[in-house]
Amino acid sequence: MTVLFADGLAEVFGELPDRVKRQAERSIELLTRFPRMYPVRRRGIMRGYRYFVAGRFLFYYSIAGTEIRLAAIIPAAMRLS
Repeated sequence: MTVLFADGLAEVFGELPDRVKRQAERSIELLTRFPRMYPVRRRGIMRGYRYFVAGRFLFYYSIAGTEIRLAAIIPAAMRLS
């Protein structure tokens, strides 16, 4: 599986606290082997995207063929309904 970042998301990732980046990197590594392991958002603007939590951030992603596309990183306190 190939992991792709949406436009501008790599920069956002780079600005996260180191602890959060390490947590997210571990989750992303698992995604390459088990891409459907995390739940699908059922409502709101990110409906249909899968997500995982790292620190106080939600990481939203989608799967298409052999690609995992990270679509958004949102502070959990600002979760979109």
